[in-house]
Amino acid sequence: MRIVVDTNVLLSGFISRESYPANVIDSWIAKNFEPTVSSEIIQEYCEVMVRDKFSALGTTEERLNLIHMMLSFEHVVLVDPKEKICLIEDDPKDNIFIECALAGECKFIVSGDHHLLKLKEYKDIKIVTAKELITTLQLRVYHYKTTK
Repeated sequence: MRIVVDTNVLLSGFISRESYPANVIDSWIAKNFEPTVSSEIIQEYCEVMVRDKFSALGTTEERLNLIHMMLSFEHVVLVDPKEKICLIEDDPKDNIFIECALAGECKFIVSGDHHLLKLKEYKDIKIVTAKELITTLQLRVYHYKTTK
């Protein structure tokens, strides 16, 4: 199952290890889903990660290495969106997550951003919080185990 992870979820998971966003990172590492990214999303991950407010996570180099490590897993899917979306006018940068999800034929976008979350769904792509995604992933694992 392919999923786009919004920058705010990724960084929240790094900062607060006892949280649903941290569970999303753990699920990413455990290969419970295929994280799907575009070059625009990678650029945003890096731009945000180097902000001073994230210095508790290490030096700029260490923070960028953390992003590169997350992206280096073999199950990470890199897509090149061809379709430009102008759905979110209040925060146009959020459209990159929808563009990526469409190009990658994703089932979910996981976000903490209210501009995205208020959409709830776009073209069969569910837009959910980290808590909702973790609940969905846990149900999938439970269903898999009980039907085997």
